[in-house]
Amino acid sequence: MRKFFKKWQNRFLGYVISDRKRPRQNRERVGQNLMILAIFIFFVFIINFVIIIGTDKKFGENLSEKARDVYQTTVTVQAKRGTIYDRNGNPIAEDSTTYSVYAIIDKSYISSTGEKLYVQSSQYDQVAEIFNQQLGMDKEEVLSQLRQKKVFQVSFGTKGSGISYSTMSAITAAMQEAGIEGIAFTTSPGRMYKNGIFASQFIGVAQLHENKDGTKSLIGTSGLEASLNDILSGEDGTVTYEKDKNGNTLLGTGTTVKEAVNGKDVYTTLSEPIQTYLETQMDVFQAEAKGVYASATLINAKTGEILATSQRPTYNPSTLEGYDEGNLKTWNTLLYQSNYEPGSTMKVMTLASAIDSGVFNPSESYSNSEGLTIADATIQDWAINEGSSTGQYMTMAQGFAYSSNVGMTMLEQKMGNDKWLNYLSKFRFGYPTRFGMGNEATGLLPSDNIVTIAMSAFGQGIATTQTQMLRAFTSVSNDGVMVEPQFISKLYDPNTDTSRSASAEVVGNPVSAEAARQTRDYMVTVGTDPYYGTLYSDGPIIQVGNESVAVKSGTAQIAAEDGSGYMTGSNDYIYSVVAMLPSEDPEFVMYVTLQQPEERFSALYWQDVVNPVLEEAVLMRDTLLAPAANETAQQTEYHLDDVIGKNPGETAEELRRNLVHPVVLGTGSKISKVSKKTGSNLAENEQILLLTNNLEKVPDMYGWTKANVETFAKWTGIKIKYRGSDSGTVIKQNVDIDANIDDIKKITITLGE
Repeated sequence: MRKFFKKWQNRFLGYVISDRKRPRQNRERVGQNLMILAIFIFFVFIINFVIIIGTDKKFGENLSEKARDVYQTTVTVQAKRGTIYDRNGNPIAEDSTTYSVYAIIDKSYISSTGEKLYVQSSQYDQVAEIFNQQLGMDKEEVLSQLRQKKVFQVSFGTKGSGISYSTMSAITAAMQEAGIEGIAFTTSPGRMYKNGIFASQFIGVAQLHENKDGTKSLIGTSGLEASLNDILSGEDGTVTYEKDKNGNTLLGTGTTVKEAVNGKDVYTTLSEPIQTYLETQMDVFQAEAKGVYASATLINAKTGEILATSQRPTYNPSTLEGYDEGNLKTWNTLLYQSNYEPGSTMKVMTLASAIDSGVFNPSESYSNSEGLTIADATIQDWAINEGSSTGQYMTMAQGFAYSSNVGMTMLEQKMGNDKWLNYLSKFRFGYPTRFGMGNEATGLLPSDNIVTIAMSAFGQGIATTQTQMLRAFTSVSNDGVMVEPQFISKLYDPNTDTSRSASAEVVGNPVSAEAARQTRDYMVTVGTDPYYGTLYSDGPIIQVGNESVAVKSGTAQIAAEDGSGYMTGSNDYIYSVVAMLPSEDPEFVMYVTLQQPEERFSALYWQDVVNPVLEEAVLMRDTLLAPAANETAQQTEYHLDDVIGKNPGETAEELRRNLVHPVVLGTGSKISKVSKKTGSNLAENEQILLLTNNLEKVPDMYGWTKANVETFAKWTGIKIKYRGSDSGTVIKQNVDIDANIDDIKKITITLGE
């Protein structure tokens, strides 16, 4: 090995001295080599520089991004969440700001003039004292935070967060008086519900949600706040700031990267005065009745606008007191998220259908003493079931006032099961309203069983929601024309100073105007007939001044959760009442329910809530019945998304949230055709057809525009013959709804203004 290294050493030395030059020549040669090396390095630098400039990368890293990370910071600018108003512009839910305090303790944080901008160690005790007085913080905990090493700033946990503006101002003033620098605040969005308990389940709550970038945003978690979250939320913006060599943000260097788009304001149909009054009376009602659940809703009889709605138990959205699953899941609303058997208030629709179909003879008499047997079941009246009566003769008109199950079942049998089921479809039972609120229950039509179908005539064997009942009631209160429940009166976009305003949405015509008027007349006898009236006790129980009120009470058994039948407790019932005022031409419909009162139910309980609220509504009728909100000069645009293949129910809800009137054709799970092109701007209250992938029955075309009738004809190949006016909307069709569409070749349509 030594010989090997010696050999190579000799070869290297031989190479070095083989071409010896004079010192001067060696210097020249070295100089030449150094110049060549310098030129080579220069070109390497130039090439590298060109590559960096051209690609903005080195070693696979984006250099601009790295520079920005060192010398820039990006801050999210949170969009303002839209305010929720009542119909007259009184705020119900609006943004508020909360503050979190922090202290800068890094001694390098000084101004250009040398002023110390951090909390000095000699001031720690003063800071702890101020925080103790203003925030209730333990002084030792404050001091332990301030004494941390090698950190720029410190925060102070939950007690240092969620601070109100007044407390923040007080802390700032105290620090200034003590000459303490370095105490500052960050802001967080908050939501203020100044009315406390105020349609709480319906309005819902928005709560702070932490985003991926560490910022916090308000997200609707229940009620309207959740259903309209996309409309209320807006879109956050971003701003970049320069940073100094120590990584501290330099104020005044902000550059807007993306403008924040504030959320839209939502004007509801609720009225603050009548809603507040309803809440007060619901407390009185619940204190007396002591129900497991209680609910009450007041609507405009002509438009379907929800003027007030409440339930018990409830919660305070400001404090969240009562907002928990243990309190009967109080974030759910009985208005549209609960299926139940409605009981005898369904008889309003049974009577209207019987009159409309011509089978109701008010003077026809019958005896209820032995009930009515259908198949293997015998239907009895309530008084016989209670043992308070052995039966009696009465007329059909008296039977309605008496809330006779036997009489109403006889009417259903005269109509025939198919005809009655057809009327239930006309009233749109079994179909969710899709009125714009999420997580809506569907309701259920009676099963294919002659006994269950017969029982549905008196409100058992059929499941509904309160919004479905209210929708059906409007056909009786509105002379046969059924309208969609509404809770939005206007959407206002503050970014463009534009708005969209709602108008009534017609969704059917189940019965004739004459049938509706006669039904209301018979409803009056429920409260005025001293012998048969179920809402008469030494006078009308439901009484509003000298007004004539159309009323109907209801009592329904509650299905057992295990599906074994009905609950059997003495108070295991859902009691309800509907009132239409005035009966001749109703302006208001009020619907109240009470589930499982603690003690034996008395119809007199209704006087605690129905009478005073309707009296107040009559006094306020001018403001309650006036258009809810003024339009702005320009209408907000709403462009139709590509909805082909999407769920028709969810699409209908989204359209209604943006004040478009959808008509869903068929019962399919996907949309196959739409009457408007994707991307087209839909005007407020514009009617749009959504054809599903399963259209088997002829739809109710009442209220359709002529253009939509022609679109329907094009889709189905059915020929249309027109009568009446040249334009306007459909007021009559000669083919009944639910007819097999494959059997129909031609339909005659009557148009009216």
